[in-house]
Amino acid sequence: NQFVQMMYSRMFYQVSLANEFLRATSDEKLEERGQSSLRDEIAPMRAEARFLRAFSYWHGIDLWGNIPLVTEDFVIGATPPDQSDRATIYQYVVDELNDIRGDLPAAGAGEYGRVDQGAVAMLLAKLYLNAEVYIGADQASLALSEVERAIGGAYSLAPNYQLNFMA
Repeated sequence: NQFVQMMYSRMFYQVSLANEFLRATSDEKLEERGQSSLRDEIAPMRAEARFLRAFSYWHGIDLWGNIPLVTEDFVIGATPPDQSDRATIYQYVVDELNDIRGDLPAAGAGEYGRVDQGAVAMLLAKLYLNAEVYIGADQASLALSEVERAIGGAYSLAPNYQLNFMA
């Protein structure tokens, strides 16, 4: 089916874009280009790119299971990577999200449409909620903790909305 093929291709296109951004903004590259003063400004953008890559990998393990794991350290033009199992990708995504959380704005405090800690918490919640399928472990309590962290005052369901079915 061409739609399945397009989704798979798009997922890895997004991974490739994130990896290229991370390569181009590494501390070494910034230093080499005389732009090391931008390091603090670029750090949240790098965290966002890592989130988007993790989000793409979540799509991969959710839709296909075993997929290749390619990071910015992968040599371009090298032999394509082997498939990684779902558990390896799952752990990579969980570790990646936990690593970048502190580099992003608090839930609800970032610029509209940009990744914040609420997005990280929700993606972790989705991973933990489906952990039984991905890795064979029940992590529902972790999912609940992440949902509570995401909502935690920054968001609400139907804010200022009152249901009035009888009117």
